[in-house]
Amino acid sequence: TGDMLRAAVAAQTDVGKQAKEYMDSGMLVPDEVIIGVVKERLDQPDCKKDGWLLDGFPRTAAQADALAEAGISADCFIFLNVSDSILVERVVGRRTDP
Repeated sequence: TGDMLRAAVAAQTDVGKQAKEYMDSGMLVPDEVIIGVVKERLDQPDCKKDGWLLDGFPRTAAQADALAEAGISADCFIFLNVSDSILVERVVGRRTDP
């Protein structure tokens, strides 16, 4: 959804403008705006024709409910079961210390 947010902001869509306000003020973008960004993106011709993959979405029950209410459902799900120690190792490896 991060890429979707940045694209919506760059395209200056209505939900992109809403997201930008939150992002510029350092606040988390609320569910209703995130949901709007995702729904807007999934309604694009390439997603309708070629399909889509959501990484880390939905993260909340509200997000999942909103997708269901919009009639959006996935054909399949991929569940990655990774141990906490591996996840910590990967995250720490990405950290930079200026």
